[in-house]
Amino acid sequence: MKPSLKELAIGVWTAMLCLLAGCGPTEPLEFLERPQPPLIYPDYSGTTIPPNIAPLNFEIREDGDNFVTKISGKNGDPVLVSGKRVAIPQAAWRDLLEKNQDGEISFLIYAKKDKTWQKYAAIVNSVAKDLIDDWITYRLIEPGYELYATIEINQRNLSSFEERPFFNNERTGRQCANCHAFQNWRTDRMLFHTRQHKSGTIFVQNGQAKKIDLKTDEVISAGVYPGWHPDLNLVAFSVNTTGQLFHTASKAKVEVLDSASDLVLYDVETNELSHILRTDDDLETFPSWSHDGKWLYYCSARVIFETGEALPESFYGEKSSGSQEPSHVIENYDKIHYNLMRLPFDRETKMFGVPEIVVDAAAREKSVSFPRLSPDGRYIMYTLSDFGSFSIWHPESDLWLHDLKTGEDRPLHEVNSDAAESFHNWSSNGRWFVFTSRRDDGSYTRLYLAHFDEEGVASKPFLLPQYYPEQNLDLMKSYNVPEFTVEPIKLKFMEQIRAINREPQRANYRER
Repeated sequence: MKPSLKELAIGVWTAMLCLLAGCGPTEPLEFLERPQPPLIYPDYSGTTIPPNIAPLNFEIREDGDNFVTKISGKNGDPVLVSGKRVAIPQAAWRDLLEKNQDGEISFLIYAKKDKTWQKYAAIVNSVAKDLIDDWITYRLIEPGYELYATIEINQRNLSSFEERPFFNNERTGRQCANCHAFQNWRTDRMLFHTRQHKSGTIFVQNGQAKKIDLKTDEVISAGVYPGWHPDLNLVAFSVNTTGQLFHTASKAKVEVLDSASDLVLYDVETNELSHILRTDDDLETFPSWSHDGKWLYYCSARVIFETGEALPESFYGEKSSGSQEPSHVIENYDKIHYNLMRLPFDRETKMFGVPEIVVDAAAREKSVSFPRLSPDGRYIMYTLSDFGSFSIWHPESDLWLHDLKTGEDRPLHEVNSDAAESFHNWSSNGRWFVFTSRRDDGSYTRLYLAHFDEEGVASKPFLLPQYYPEQNLDLMKSYNVPEFTVEPIKLKFMEQIRAINREPQRANYRER
């Protein structure tokens, strides 16, 4: 939870009184040495942090009657904070990071127990030279299955603790909203979906919003997973017919299945929708453009099982209803493996070439989801799981990195855990990435950030900083679809409400 204005005012007033009275914390002069560093939550130790990140407030998880923390670097004035909860003054923190950019800062913690001070070994973190984008947008949702209550899409300023609401379904009729997306880390062109009643896709263009119905007679669903072209006003979507399969004896709680999926292209300026790929034997999903706009990457599964035969015609007759998964898919859900594919794109003709395999995960009986291209065009980060496409519910899912220059394909051991690592995105300079992980408790996805250096190596990840460290555990919501932007969303609230409430304009389908 963010501090209220009253709490902030009290904190500032108390700090001013302490300064005037000389009652600030002092560094102990006599102490016993402890060879190991203390336990803190979150684990902000041995990592690399941006020079413009919010204070890494933390809680000391050691016994003691009193605590003093000294935060310092080679340059600048050290900061002293007393108490078990370490709330670092933002101005002093910002000054310290600026003066130690491309250097190090350390947390030196003293604990007083039984009238004796103990000094723990220092916690040392690197401060990168690379800035991180100022804003990140995410959905907050209860990790439920059949029902949901409040859904929010919020923006967080990463250099502070400011959190701005963008969408809240309590104000619009409690419908679902998802899949917010931006073009090139800016907010002039963005979109998000509303589902159920008042359904449609909201496209924002320079502060103006319009609502489009992307479901035509020729496609199996409205647009689902989007990918903006980097400079043309085009969006690639997957269209998916999905359903849920509930486990009775598995660590995974639920499986989300595609019974049918294709790729379509929507021209925002002409309101035209057309198929990119429309196949019977393949499931295509998660379109993502290269940043030169010449390639469209996506995931594709060939729906052929042990019999060596494709799905029967009856399967395709049922796929548009969306009411129930065909039994053939349910019985073989763990045999569906998605490869990483790509299509060449001609920006002049807006036509696509022949698909090719980039990562043959199916040959290893694995499955790829969420491909994301680094801004320099060299790397593809993706999620690898045992099967299927909805890796968020797969405890075995990990982040992998494919080097397009060398062809190397490797797991990101630097950031992976024993729990699910899933959705991820690059910062605009390619030196940071954000990803969702369930490593804290196995149920809630939370946001982790990591540095990515020039050699293609990631740093130890760190949890999204909060003013109150325990907020990460107290918030009974999952973070979903984190997206970096270099600026806040500019769409005015009433313009958003008007767009959601109006009847959608129907997209015009054309054959390619």
